[in-house]
Amino acid sequence: MKQALQQQSYSARRFTRLYIIALSAVALFAILGQVLIQFSLLQQSGGARVINIAGRQRMLSQQLTKAAEALLIVTDTTGRDARIAEVRNTLALWERSHAGLQHGDAQLGLNGQNSEAVNRLFTLIEPNFQAMRDAAHSLLDKLSQESTASPETQNADILPFIQTLLMQETSFLPGMDNIVTQYQVEAEARVNQLKTIEVGLLILTLLILAVEGWFIFRPAIRKLQQSMALLVRAEQQVVAQMDELERKNGELELAFNEAMIAHRKVMPHARVVAMGHYQVQGSQGRYYSVISRDLNGSELLECECPMYKRNLICSHSLAAASLHSALLRQSRPSLPRRSQSATPPPDKMGQVGY
Repeated sequence: MKQALQQQSYSARRFTRLYIIALSAVALFAILGQVLIQFSLLQQSGGARVINIAGRQRMLSQQLTKAAEALLIVTDTTGRDARIAEVRNTLALWERSHAGLQHGDAQLGLNGQNSEAVNRLFTLIEPNFQAMRDAAHSLLDKLSQESTASPETQNADILPFIQTLLMQETSFLPGMDNIVTQYQVEAEARVNQLKTIEVGLLILTLLILAVEGWFIFRPAIRKLQQSMALLVRAEQQVVAQMDELERKNGELELAFNEAMIAHRKVMPHARVVAMGHYQVQGSQGRYYSVISRDLNGSELLECECPMYKRNLICSHSLAAASLHSALLRQSRPSLPRRSQSATPPPDKMGQVGY
């Protein structure tokens, strides 16, 4: 039993360690999945901002060209000043966005980490960008130098710069479209990669759960079933032992009752052989020896009759017990411990009955 308990304790500790390892693995994959997803979402957020600013570059280039063309039409001073301010502001934002897309700009939320394909596309439109930028700056410088000249004179001087803007814009816009498209393709590739990672993590998680079910939960359930079976068998054994004990108690009680009834009906003759050694006559006239023995500090009167050997109680032992108790109360120093006389004097011979 002790060995079985030790085995059960060892199995419980082993399953506990396996549970901890399995649950830790599931938790690790869950945390790893969340880290990857959050990182990918952060990249997607930055990618959306990059695509938005790259798309805005096309609009800014068109707005820059249209504002410059409007200078040829507007003749009043207020209108020309507004168009000049529009050209200046648009040019500043356009230049800053172009540099931020390639080299990064914290305020615009651009990290400048482009792929080789995007860098090649920026290299292709760099001449067009520089030509448009130089023409716009030259246009603004010319207007500031001829601020007092008439609109006709200013238009004649800035016309070549506006023509440069128009000519370079036709090449800049397709190139910028290609860059925006490449940004979108890379963003979609990252989304597909994220989907692949999520599917992989799901498969690994399901695989771990399947391994747990086969190597941990299945043996644990089998061990639990075995323990329940052992408990049921132990309970059945206890019930059987209780039934056996009740049966023996019933037999003992029946024997005691029979001995008491026999003792009441028959008054057996008892005689003293020695102190603690008696002979009691049975119903058939035979004498049975009853001897007092010390058993673990308790005094026990053992009889040689078959009934006593079967039930540990008989009418002979009861009669001897009565005689022994009487002798203990009336003990005399002169009474020999072991007498060789087969029949004591009549005054020493007891006929004891219930």
